[in-house]
Amino acid sequence: MGWFGRKFTIVVVCKANITRSAYLHGYMEHYLREHIPHARKKVRILSAGVQARHGSSASQVVQHVAKLNGFSLESHYSDPLTKKLIGRADTILVMEQYQKDAILERFPLAADKTFRIMEYLEHDNTRDVFNIPDPTGQNTAAYEEFIMVAHAEVERIFRELAREGII
Repeated sequence: MGWFGRKFTIVVVCKANITRSAYLHGYMEHYLREHIPHARKKVRILSAGVQARHGSSASQVVQHVAKLNGFSLESHYSDPLTKKLIGRADTILVMEQYQKDAILERFPLAADKTFRIMEYLEHDNTRDVFNIPDPTGQNTAAYEEFIMVAHAEVERIFRELAREGII
């Protein structure tokens, strides 16, 4: 938990904030409700896109996938990544290296808190750090792979945050 009861803020970022970061934002909140309800008072999840427009709905496919996984993205609207959002974040999780590079180019002070999801809190130095590819416009298998990785990473991240006493 942050200083003086402030919530630990995670900002999940992808390109347009309508597929990957939208899904992960919703899934992280769902995961907390279902598995670590007391942590909802300690952590805030936000999302944005490095090239997002303000106010776009989550893609229809990812809204459907979210429903299949027990939560809704109907109230999700995209947001661009801003200096203010960077300032609110305790950690910024991106899907791909180019997104991390774009953030650090625009906001150099975010360097110590910006990570690809699969490198954040990773202690296994033998594991390769991968990008999380965008399944948009691809087949069912691409979405299934994205969901499998997304769920595993959310579980790992929250387990590590709990281990470190943050949540």
